Amino acid sequence: MKPLGVNLLLFNAFILGIWLFFRRINFHNFHHVVLFFGTLLSAGFSVITNSALAIFMNYLSMILLSAAAVFPETRSIIHLIGINILNVFYGFQEFFQRLRRVDEKPGKFRKFWKWAKISAIPIVIILIFVAIYRGASPWFDKMAGGFFESIGNALTSIFGEIDWWWIATAFIGFLFLVFLLFGKANTDIVKSEMKSKDVLFRKRTNRIFRGKKTGLKAEFRSAFLLLVGLNFVLLIVNALDVINVWFGFDWEGGYLKQFVHEGTWLLIFSILISIAIILFYFRRNLNFLRKNKGLKIVTYVWLIQNIVLAVSVLIRNMHYIDYFNLAYKRIGVIFFLVAVIVGLIIVIVKIRNPKTAFFLLRYNALSVYLIFLSMSFFNWDVIIARHNFNHFDTAFVHYNYLASLDEKSLPWLEMEPETLQEIDAMQFQQFDFTLNYMSSARYYSRIQDDIDRFLENYPERHWLSWNYADHRAYRMLSE
Repeated sequence: MKPLGVNLLLFNAFILGIWLFFRRINFHNFHHVVLFFGTLLSAGFSVITNSALAIFMNYLSMILLSAAAVFPETRSIIHLIGINILNVFYGFQEFFQRLRRVDEKPGKFRKFWKWAKISAIPIVIILIFVAIYRGASPWFDKMAGGFFESIGNALTSIFGEIDWWWIATAFIGFLFLVFLLFGKANTDIVKSEMKSKDVLFRKRTNRIFRGKKTGLKAEFRSAFLLLVGLNFVLLIVNALDVINVWFGFDWEGGYLKQFVHEGTWLLIFSILISIAIILFYFRRNLNFLRKNKGLKIVTYVWLIQNIVLAVSVLIRNMHYIDYFNLAYKRIGVIFFLVAVIVGLIIVIVKIRNPKTAFFLLRYNALSVYLIFLSMSFFNWDVIIARHNFNHFDTAFVHYNYLASLDEKSLPWLEMEPETLQEIDAMQFQQFDFTLNYMSSARYYSRIQDDIDRFLENYPERHWLSWNYADHRAYRMLSE
């Protein structure tokens, strides 16, 4: 598959140019500004790094910005996602309704469109039955196969020079145009956002302790006892982590599976549950109860302890990287923990200055978007390749994983046989499971094959597929 490269940059310039021409971007709206520059930055870095994450963030930014264009007053990425989901149906429904009106206009195109609609379904059904009969009858398969092969050869001779990847990109652009020109803001979502406020106000409502005049106080006591108990348990967990993970960690040569894989996700899950508990108790009037200072203190302690727990998980992950080098999931855990810590800080802000769940959701959604956007600015394949070989004397070199990295990292994956032998000597001394993985000889052969294929195919690429990461790799390997 050809890289998008400059294609994607031109596509972005075209779409953003249309939005600016029709004045669909409101530069007085904070989310419009963030999404607009997020689209520009991700488009630029997709050409620089040619990473899947940068391309994904570019499409995500454009999708969110297309919803913001039809809802200029937006304050939340969450609501923009809802508008986009509904516009998958609204936009194309409106497009096909406009297309049907062509039938009412005289002319040759009307006749063509009429016969195209009439013949489309029969042609599809006929092709399905041809496929069935080819599987059931070898003689018919031989006859039909020759017929379709001749058609294929004719099409290849006619359309062989067409860049089908460019056509696919143009088709995606068509989808965005339909989204832009015929999409609309759902009235229910607009009303929901307009009614949503950041500041929480006291309201009289039924509580879980119904029938009691002291229901709010009972809820207060329940929350206080629960958080005191949870703080005590988490204090023990954090103390043990500080002793054993922060300062007293000693690797015994194992895989660290339970230490990182299982332990990390269980601790992250516990942090998310902790946030849910806090949001449940501080969802309404408990924020305004007199003499709730003690509850807020134990809540702040609980949230701060969860931040310490997140740091412990981060240190676990760093120990894993120290002994088993970098990988996508380990990098992802780092950024995920950053998002969790930011989320915990936002919860502290919500409790200190009583805020609504809407405030929490919209700022967390924005922080997650910005964190993922910042991740897309880096060429992680090259970073992983350079880091892992630079630390071969202290960390495990996973040849299987390195051989699966993108071709833009080939200059850093290429190693001389003598260097690989030196790496093997160091690996055998530290890791008793090295023989379970790809050998250095097989790794060398595979990387050389990848390099030969890359050097052979790169000059044939069209300039629209150009990107800096592949260009740099080709230049380094050629030299």
